[in-house]
Amino acid sequence: MSNIEYVIKLGGSAITKKDSPMTPNIEVIENIAFELSKLKHLPSMIIVYGGGSFGHFAAKKYLKNGKLKDCIGVSEVRCAMLSLAKIISEKFLKYGVPIFPISSSSIFFTTNDELKYFLNPLELSLKHNMIPILGGDVIIDELNDFKILSGDRIASMLAIRFNAKALIFGTDVDGIIINGRILSKVKFSEINSLLPKIGNSKYDVTGGMVGKLLEIKDYLGKGGKTSIIFNITRPGLLTKLLIGEEIICTRVDAN
Repeated sequence: MSNIEYVIKLGGSAITKKDSPMTPNIEVIENIAFELSKLKHLPSMIIVYGGGSFGHFAAKKYLKNGKLKDCIGVSEVRCAMLSLAKIISEKFLKYGVPIFPISSSSIFFTTNDELKYFLNPLELSLKHNMIPILGGDVIIDELNDFKILSGDRIASMLAIRFNAKALIFGTDVDGIIINGRILSKVKFSEINSLLPKIGNSKYDVTGGMVGKLLEIKDYLGKGGKTSIIFNITRPGLLTKLLIGEEIICTRVDAN
């Protein structure tokens, strides 16, 4: 696998309006694309996006015990995520960002709950100086069940597989907030103690901030370097982060 600089997860809470079904946050999506287009040096990266008000609202109607058994429900979730992919792709293309959209359902599947994957499309798109972009999705298990694969899970796994310099979560909050205070730095050893103190959104079927921290824990535990949670809805912060400037965020390190 090629080594890359970043895996960036665009949170569904940031790029969609999560209290309104099937509603993108066009202003945020366009600003992300605009900021990437203006970088003098575009880092090597993979972009992953969450389902937000597209995938989560569709999945919530059909999800039982973490699985989707209704074929119409599966189709509905897939259609919702394809709609979001089209919107994101069009806005990035508008600003000349060389993305290569990939459907997660086509490269991931499970066997007895073990995640299997085919990553050649990502590898080849990176080789040709493009940015692979993919989202959380419904995937097929060989035993005929269907499961939701979260964007957070995809992002943490790809950050390990491609030896990313950092796993970045762009959300609609400034970082991990406990009792009204942003935690600027968190150690790997502190993650478990933070989990009970963090709430989740009622709209999120894949774990919210708790899910992110669990994925960060898994990522760091497998040799990951560092992870950053920041507010990508604030214009200019993505640029500052990618050029190495300090921003308001939570940085989670192995030590």
